[in-house]
This record gives sequence, C-alpha cells and structure tokens, in this order.
Amino acid sequence: MDTVPDLPTHLETLRACPAACLDDFIRDLSLNVDERIPLAFLNGLNDSDKLLCWRAILICYTVTQGQQIPREMQLRAVLADFNGLDSLISAGTGSGKTLPTALKILLDNPADHLTTITLSPLKRLQVTQENDFNSRYNICTVVINEDTPRDEAWWDVCNTRWHNCSYAVPNPRILAHENPSKQLLDHSHTPMCSRA
Repeated sequence: MDTVPDLPTHLETLRACPAACLDDFIRDLSLNVDERIPLAFLNGLNDSDKLLCWRAILICYTVTQGQQIPREMQLRAVLADFNGLDSLISAGTGSGKTLPTALKILLDNPADHLTTITLSPLKRLQVTQENDFNSRYNICTVVINEDTPRDEAWWDVCNTRWHNCSYAVPNPRILAHENPSKQLLDHSHTPMCSRA
C-alpha cells in the first residue's frame, strides 16, 4: 500500500526530481491545463528556467493545497534571484509581493540551513509576515524588533532555533544592536527589503 509522503519529503522530491518526474506531477495534477498557469510566459523560457518555474509552481501548489499558483510577475522575481540578478517589485498591498520570497525559501535545500532576511519597519507587517510564513507556507519564521531581548543568554538559547529557521523579519533599527545583527548575518543570505 502506498503512503502519502509528509510535506518535507514531498517538497524534497519536487526540489530534486528530474524533469520527466515533474512532467508526471504536472500531468497528474492537470496543471498543464490550469488557466491560472502563465503558459505563454513559461513556453518562452529556456529549459532550465522553465524547469525552475515548474518546480516553484508545484511547490506552491503543494504547500498551499492548490490554493495558490504563482503569477508571471512572481515567477520572474524567483528567476531573477536564482539567476543571480536583483529584482524590484513595486506593487500595492495584496498584490502578491510576499510569494516570491516564500518560493525562494521553499526552493532552497533545507540541509544548507540558510536564512533569508526581509527588513520590515512596521511591527504589524512583521507579525503578518510571521503568521503567513509559519502557517500558510510552513516556513519557520522569527520576528526581531525592539521587544526582542538583547542579552547574550537569550540569543544563545535561540541559536538552536536559528538552526531550523529559514526566514527572519527584523526591524531595520535592530541591526544597530550587536547581538541581533551578528546572529542574523551569521545565518543569512539573500537579504530582501520590505518597505511600508
């Protein structure tokens, strides 16, 4: 009897499986005919970029249980990051700026223990991002702001949490403090900025 893999196992399969295996998943889920998929954009990509986009689509579909499919703008941001380019998304609230960050983290190999940082000046936005990333995308997230303890002992205890944390949302002012900024910078890559 086949068993359904747990989410981390399924995501690892989607990150690593060959193109033919991805094609099977796409066909089985009927994503090749899903009107939400930006097929014209995908068909204009080279093979490696197209493969990365399909991985991002499948991972997003899996993590959100079919509720979300990345749009072209979101896939362009993911491609820019993976191709070593900068990207800037200037769009209104609720337009989907958060999803490319989540996809980039979900596409990372968890064994690398990388942490992505988004600078966020507002506590309310920090809390919203923490909630979305932890609950919607199943990404371990930590918020750091002026309420975060500054003593070394607290950070030593939290160091074990950093080992499993993929996303940090500090207030920019917090980077002026030695302990939080050292902890963040020692465990991070791909800094991103969020501006309210």
